[in-house]
Amino acid sequence: MKIIKQKLLTEPFSADALKLARAIYFTHLTDGNNLYLEIKLTSITTLLHLHSNKETQEKIHKLLDELNEPLAVKNFKFFGKVYPLRLVIFCKYKINKNILEIELSEEFLHAEHKYMLDSFLTN
Repeated sequence: MKIIKQKLLTEPFSADALKLARAIYFTHLTDGNNLYLEIKLTSITTLLHLHSNKETQEKIHKLLDELNEPLAVKNFKFFGKVYPLRLVIFCKYKINKNILEIELSEEFLHAEHKYMLDSFLTN
């Protein structure tokens, strides 16, 4: 089966969502491609030029929800199995005190690298 690149984003992400996604992705790369990450909220507030308060956590939640808008991938092949249509999300996350705990989706990373015409993590 030949992989066909697809336009998967229905609309572009906001600038802050892109910054956050790329920061998470590069943390993933520098941490040995680990899918499970813990990032201090102070790092994110610095990156996004935010002040540390309850509204900041709400802003981070909104950005992660924006990034987790499901992507519909047609004829998605993943670990030898082919799905006619597969919905993939960026990550699962939880904010625990001052730490953002993230589990990146291996399916999403695969789709971003192999299927997306509009890839954004490595651009």
